[in-house]
Amino acid sequence: MPFANSFSKVRSLSIATLSTALLLSGCGAAGTGPATNNADSASAPTGKIKLVAAENFYGEAAKAVGGDYVEVTSILNSPDADPHDFEPTPEASKSVHDAQVVVYNGIGYDEWMKKLIDASGDAKNKAVIAVGSDIMGKKEGDNEHIWYNPDTMPKYVDRLAEQLSKLDPSHKDAYRKQADAYKASLAPFTSLVKELKQASPVPVAVSEPVFDYMAEALNLSVSDKKFSMAAEEETDPAPAEVAQLQNDIKGKKITMFVNNIQASSPTVKNIVELAKQNEVPVIEVTETLPSGKNYVQWMVDQLNQIKAALKK
Repeated sequence: MPFANSFSKVRSLSIATLSTALLLSGCGAAGTGPATNNADSASAPTGKIKLVAAENFYGEAAKAVGGDYVEVTSILNSPDADPHDFEPTPEASKSVHDAQVVVYNGIGYDEWMKKLIDASGDAKNKAVIAVGSDIMGKKEGDNEHIWYNPDTMPKYVDRLAEQLSKLDPSHKDAYRKQADAYKASLAPFTSLVKELKQASPVPVAVSEPVFDYMAEALNLSVSDKKFSMAAEEETDPAPAEVAQLQNDIKGKKITMFVNNIQASSPTVKNIVELAKQNEVPVIEVTETLPSGKNYVQWMVDQLNQIKAALKK
């Protein structure tokens, strides 16, 4: 869902205007190589491969896999930028136009990136990876927050190594080794997931479904799906749903309340206060990568909160 009003939103030219401006300035020239609409057949670049990622955690992994042979640009670098409502700058539009590889989440999360690809005038010559649909098999309407699935990043870097090797076969071995090294670097995260996975379902509640894939991986059973979906859709939960969640907290029927601190409402704030009053642990999670952290640090910090709550 869109972030709380306190979060900054980047305002700039519309995508259509950006496309027109780029075409007029000569940036709309067709790319080299055969015109295809297949990521596996994208034209091979000269020099470094230019890769653009919508979200910085996908860009971080791309840098690890690409190493010295890939130039990576991440469009969303600020934790304050709302991925849903982001309005691309002319620089973002040009980066996508010039890229040989474009990575975005997809399944409705960052549709502005798809529009930039289509507006680039060179879409058929790009290798495009929509992680949600192309790698994780999800479709629009499914939970968008797939980076909370522990399987996503390993599968993503495997696909990326494969794609980069097709564009640049001479460095195939390097891409494979670097992808394997990145997967090995995930060990603090993946080990903690295995450690915390519960033998039988443990009831939890969430403010919205940002963390649901991780909850599933840990065998944490989300008890307030209707409440959390209302928050996701920016509608008021039904009074009965609010009352049920309040009762679950007061009766200690849930082990923790997982709160996305980047999006809130008076109702959610009241639930957080009620949880604290009743000594139900409140787990703070975010939708975007916090400043100063990499993907593993981000995930581990949140899982350590889960670990403490389960011990309690």
